[in-house]
Amino acid sequence: MMSSTEFRKRLDTRVLRTVPELKEICWEWRDLFQRSGATAFQSPDWLLPWIQIFSPEKIAAIEVRSSSHLVGLAPLLIYRRDSERVLAFMGGGVSDYLDLLADPAFETQVVSEIVSAMLALQDDWAVLDLTDIPGHSSLLSFSSWKDQVNEHDWCSGLSLPDTSEELLHLFSKRQRANLRNARSRLERAGGGQVEVATSETVSEFLDDLFRLHGDRWSQQGQPGVLDNSRVQSFHKTCAPRLLESRVLHLCRLRLKDRTLAVIYSLNSNHTAYCYLQGFDPEFSSLSPGTYLMFSAISEALRQGMKDFDFLRGQEPYKQHWRPQSKPTYRISLCREQLSQIHAAKATPPLALPAA
Repeated sequence: MMSSTEFRKRLDTRVLRTVPELKEICWEWRDLFQRSGATAFQSPDWLLPWIQIFSPEKIAAIEVRSSSHLVGLAPLLIYRRDSERVLAFMGGGVSDYLDLLADPAFETQVVSEIVSAMLALQDDWAVLDLTDIPGHSSLLSFSSWKDQVNEHDWCSGLSLPDTSEELLHLFSKRQRANLRNARSRLERAGGGQVEVATSETVSEFLDDLFRLHGDRWSQQGQPGVLDNSRVQSFHKTCAPRLLESRVLHLCRLRLKDRTLAVIYSLNSNHTAYCYLQGFDPEFSSLSPGTYLMFSAISEALRQGMKDFDFLRGQEPYKQHWRPQSKPTYRISLCREQLSQIHAAKATPPLALPAA
């Protein structure tokens, strides 16, 4: 049997600098994504379009292999922040969770190898700033920087039960009454049909989402996150890929020939991530957002999801579903500090001479 020391020697790292290099490992990346327990925001079908649309200044992704097998990937970049050059995760701005990917059998080794590879980068990065790290990330248990881990933001979510009968009892009596009333109002208005996007209709669903999301925020005098041509291009690019890989669940509520609400969810590793939603303010009396949200939660349960994540933000509508809050984390330290503490952890204490 191979010893742990011999096993460690089999791990090799390589820095990927270009889009073609990342595309070349896309299938391996997708397989690692499925094994790793990473969030949907670490999928290649999310991050490769992000690179394509937002054109990061400098790619510095670090892969880790055991023999020829991909067992770890840190999708990193380097960017300028004022006078500093910062090493950070790709996907910022549109991703609620940022993280590396690691095969569960190699987690501890992968993190250690990636940190060593960060320090070996010839680039002149000065600050490591890893934000939006989920609570289950293997990064948080890495001993070299435990004292540098701080809470960063807050997300909220539901732990889903085993059956649809139990699902309703997660919510308050008031929310259950709201659902009954929404269903009754829709029936009186002529029905209401929930549709799920296909490869033929995904673009149409996104157009509905962009419009309704914009309408909702314009009523508050704000543009909303989708009021940006590059962000819209990003979603138009990644949505078909995510749909093909069964990560995207995009649904809408229609009344006759009008779309009343749209919800954009991402499914991965037994979690449904409720990413964006929009509803028609003109039909707010019908509670279309509430009706469609319950439909999305029910569908997540039907598909075998264990959790429904409302992601970051404390918007009032989320609180109606009685979610549990959970923090995300940030690791931020300068290169010299990381080098010193990593070296100290890696060096065993000197043995005292025998008396």
